[in-house]
Amino acid sequence: MRVSRIFGNTLSMRMIDPARTRRGLLLSGLIALAASTAGARAETALPVELNRLEQVSSPAEACRVWMVVANDAAGAPALGSLRLDLVAFARDGQIARRVAVELGPVGAGRTAVRIFDLPGLACDGMSRLLVNDVLACRIAGQDAPDCAERLRATSRTGLRFGL
Repeated sequence: MRVSRIFGNTLSMRMIDPARTRRGLLLSGLIALAASTAGARAETALPVELNRLEQVSSPAEACRVWMVVANDAAGAPALGSLRLDLVAFARDGQIARRVAVELGPVGAGRTAVRIFDLPGLACDGMSRLLVNDVLACRIAGQDAPDCAERLRATSRTGLRFGL
């Protein structure tokens, strides 16, 4: 160790302890990993499944749509609102119907089934159900502007469903 005087101040220099430096870097890495894991948990995916289509004739001719919203991932916060702008396409590719549907609320650790009708449409006459936009999304009591990116749309029917 060397001690020098610069402008009346004592400047000390010491040897760097490699073991201490490694521990510091390891601790910094663990803190960064914990922060990124917490951020990933806050941005849990939103699985929405087109589960079933059912042709109904009462009270009017319609295609009944059954959707499953799974909010059961570990640590998933309550979903207060998930309002989607959906567009149904006919077999010829033309837009057949546009509808806004609310799929929330869904509690933390829960799965919910939501049912709605598309009046005047035959289920077998549709080729696709497009999630055109996310109109509203509230997660853990706060607006979540990244819902469209977090949405994981799947289908158990022969109908294409997604963004």
